[in-house]
Amino acid sequence: MGDVLLILLLMALIIFIINKSWNSPLGQYLKIEKNNESAKIISLDQIKEEKIAGLQGESEISIIDGKARFSKAPCTKKYCIHQGWINKVNQTIVCLPNQITISITDGSESYDSINY
Repeated sequence: MGDVLLILLLMALIIFIINKSWNSPLGQYLKIEKNNESAKIISLDQIKEEKIAGLQGESEISIIDGKARFSKAPCTKKYCIHQGWINKVNQTIVCLPNQITISITDGSESYDSINY
């Protein structure tokens, strides 16, 4: 009986987490960070190709219809390009070799934790 209750509880928790992650709000801005420092914040309400110079060379970021993605990158494996489009708040793509990060925000800062 206890095993069945535990399995049902875990299934309910998984369904809740999946539902919460799929229903994230759409973002309004794209935050671009280079070398762990904020470089630019760009509105997603435009069609734009943004070029950012990183450690290995120039990366190109495409913004179309409220979505963003890496379209070109100088890294060898191109994992950042294969991640595809992002458009929901807190979605992030990282080009680790070039040290460029793009993430979707809603205009307000959010923190995982605050230390004193």
